[in-house]
Amino acid sequence: MGNLLLIIISFTAGFLLSKLKHFPKNSHKGINAFIFYISLPALSLRYIPEIDYNIEIIFPVIMPWLVFIFGAVFFITIGKILNWSKQLIGCLVLCCGLGNTSFVGFPLLELFYGKESIRYGILADQPGSFMVMSTLGIFAAVYFSNGKANWKQIGIKIFKFPPFIAFIIALFLSFVEMPTLVNFTLEKLGATLSPLALFSIGTQLKWKSEFLELKPIGIGLLYKLGLAPLVIYLLYLPFTDSSGLVFKVSIMEAAMAPMITGILLAIEYKLKPNLASMFAAIGIPLSLLTTWFWYLLMN
Repeated sequence: MGNLLLIIISFTAGFLLSKLKHFPKNSHKGINAFIFYISLPALSLRYIPEIDYNIEIIFPVIMPWLVFIFGAVFFITIGKILNWSKQLIGCLVLCCGLGNTSFVGFPLLELFYGKESIRYGILADQPGSFMVMSTLGIFAAVYFSNGKANWKQIGIKIFKFPPFIAFIIALFLSFVEMPTLVNFTLEKLGATLSPLALFSIGTQLKWKSEFLELKPIGIGLLYKLGLAPLVIYLLYLPFTDSSGLVFKVSIMEAAMAPMITGILLAIEYKLKPNLASMFAAIGIPLSLLTTWFWYLLMN
């Protein structure tokens, strides 16, 4: 409940404070810079070195990759049928192809399946969602914002992206025992991610009828909260124990709300930023209901 309350307070505070006359304009740019250069790298350096690598981790790890790839194909196909712009398609790919597997995901997993489920949640989040965002996410952001594939530029942006650099460093740190003080500091820095990201999105949210594009919002959330977990459910059912935590965590994490960092990427690359912020405002509260449905279905 504390995490859910933090979600509401951070998001609402950003929205309300942005309406004050003396609130700094474009303050979200400084907040976003802190998130991409400090918060996200800190999370990677803190948790990735502690991953226990074995065969069963493949299911939660590849789940976000499958959700993103299926989502990209789904939204590009729908976009062509409905004659959507590249910016709109890119917005949906980033916002609804990536899931909030950590800040919303972890407390819900603990609520449904206990603390034991968190270690599988970390696998879905760090080498899963986080890595997808750092590679395919950046690729999609650059491609849909430019309207063409400049492979050299995309490659440079990926390898210069601070969270990606931290991820590579973290893989090597798996062979090093980190001092307790360093882990404590990284944990505290990483904890700033969600409240700052939600606050940033709240400051940029404009509740105007022209921004409430019901068809893209409906199609995007239908995929993220319904079709994506259904696809993973059907794919994983023949290969995993449907009563085991690996299966349940994979499905539950696939059903999480749109990823906050994916929304921030869409905003940073000017891919329908107002629509992108709506996915957080609507998707997070709605996901609290839809994940409960998936929990009941699997139990």
